[in-house]
Amino acid sequence: MSSKPRRTRSERRPAAPSTAKQQSTAKGGVFHFVNVNPSSETQKSENRSVIRSHASKYIWRQHRAVRADSNSSQNPANTEMVSPVSQAHLDSKEETLVLSPVHTRRRDHRGHATRISGSTSTSNDEDASPEDSSHDGEASMVSPGSTETAMTSLSGTAVGIGGNKVVDGPFNQLTNWLTNPSHFPSMLEESAVSKLMRYAAFHLWPGLIPGAANQKWDWKSAADNWLPAAKTNPALFTAFMYGAASHMQTRRRLESDIPLPQTREEKLEQIICETETIKLLNKSMLDPTQICTDEVILAVLCMAFNRIDFSAWKVHDPFPKPPLRNLQWIEVYGGLSLNDHHISGLFALIQIKGGLSTLKLPGLAETISSSGIMLATKYLTKPRLPFLPIFKGTLTGNTPGFPTSDYLVTMNIAGEEYNQGTEVFTRAGLPDELVAVLKSIRDYNLVVHLHSEGLLPDLEYAVIADRRNWIQFNLVSLPPLRDYEEEFIRRHKPYEACRLAAIIYNIMVLFPLPAGNRPFNRLAPMVKLALINSGFPESWQGSYEMLIWAVVLGGIAARNSHERAWFCTALSDMARVVQISTWGELKTILSAVIWMDFVCDMPAEELWIEASLILHSLTG
Repeated sequence: MSSKPRRTRSERRPAAPSTAKQQSTAKGGVFHFVNVNPSSETQKSENRSVIRSHASKYIWRQHRAVRADSNSSQNPANTEMVSPVSQAHLDSKEETLVLSPVHTRRRDHRGHATRISGSTSTSNDEDASPEDSSHDGEASMVSPGSTETAMTSLSGTAVGIGGNKVVDGPFNQLTNWLTNPSHFPSMLEESAVSKLMRYAAFHLWPGLIPGAANQKWDWKSAADNWLPAAKTNPALFTAFMYGAASHMQTRRRLESDIPLPQTREEKLEQIICETETIKLLNKSMLDPTQICTDEVILAVLCMAFNRIDFSAWKVHDPFPKPPLRNLQWIEVYGGLSLNDHHISGLFALIQIKGGLSTLKLPGLAETISSSGIMLATKYLTKPRLPFLPIFKGTLTGNTPGFPTSDYLVTMNIAGEEYNQGTEVFTRAGLPDELVAVLKSIRDYNLVVHLHSEGLLPDLEYAVIADRRNWIQFNLVSLPPLRDYEEEFIRRHKPYEACRLAAIIYNIMVLFPLPAGNRPFNRLAPMVKLALINSGFPESWQGSYEMLIWAVVLGGIAARNSHERAWFCTALSDMARVVQISTWGELKTILSAVIWMDFVCDMPAEELWIEASLILHSLTG
């Protein structure tokens, strides 16, 4: 007898009002079993739905108990409360942002989004489980107007942060506002909500937006605008919590010698924030007045760039860390994964809105622009959005306060190799566009080294960050060799290998990503193929420095991969031709191009040791 096909969760539960029997069953507790080794994607998806359902009900019951204790000291008939997120949302098999056609939301006679008030439904809602709280497939939510009475003026008593910073207004508002859990559009406990929002306001945002004396926006202006926006937009509020949870967990693991998997509490925290935000965002897509607001776009940005996947962190990096690796939290966001569904939704919303120039929320356009550079770096593609600098002069390479090449030479700070100008690049037959990028990388490389040595004490972090983002944007914007005409390819054969080597260098030094999230497994074979197609070493006559630099960086990227042996052999062949016999001689050549000793020496010397073994075996 053939077995009947298994019915899905949604098929087993009729879309009808809950009966007394159903309520009894829900309260009585039904056991759900899942296979820890699912054999198909369908079974894996069903398991995910069951786990999310169990997690949501567990946290909701805790939230209800805390709320009941709080309400026992007040008049329940006059206390408003927030209903939990609907089970229909948490049972969805794959939560993604859906850009639906615009419809009109169901509203009351005053035109406001409906919500449940304790004066009319306290007893029913207090006893309802998440499964019973859904209404027409939508979750109840806090209307924007529900938080207006909790907002105070932007001025307030100053509070200290870290003992030396004095902050006004929005942070005091946050402190006062978080004391009332009825404001939260979330099932998380008050302590969890407070922890995440405080982390976002006091740690994440100040690091994301470096301050400068004459820039047009800073971290405090973000707080002045982002906090009030979050308090009046439930989707943005929960998106901030999702981003803060992901940021906090990733940062903690980056600072640990051994990155541990997520704990049960961390997983539940992230699942709740994610599912609540997606539900609220999808509701916003149904409201013509909300679909393309700056607040919705900022919420989608949080969802797109804050996915956690620690399983990909398989590469251990024993080498020294680069300087300024957490300027604008670049290492943390480099360690986080990307959500392609939300990224597509983000680009669609920006296009509908009319581009980055139409965004008015301070800091939003610049943050999206820098996020686009991170996206292009990870995916090895051209940026899809324009570069919006902190300082207008950065667009032309004239970032205010950034030392110029002439200044470095005049002060005799630069070494002998630096004073040679761009000769080492032009000898390789590289086009002007790549030469300009390589020169800007070398300038930045030297400035950061001097700054880390304390020789440029007045250089502001916002200036460094803006210059770095501009350089990385220009580098990833360079087309691959295949996009050029045949004449260009014939004249500039070393172009592709040098372009890819520069990307490897920047990912290690200038725009550093954590070892586990670097796209080196793609870059190493690409450099190998580019070198072979260039006809090396014959086509590199007169530019052996650039060739050796590209081979070494390709070999570093190939660590723990099959391509490593090929690069070791190529380096040993070049050493025999150029007559390199020691690590010191090799380092002199590398320093003549672009090099940061305390970051690059160890992995390069490791490669040289492997290559020298091959060299000695051939020379006897």
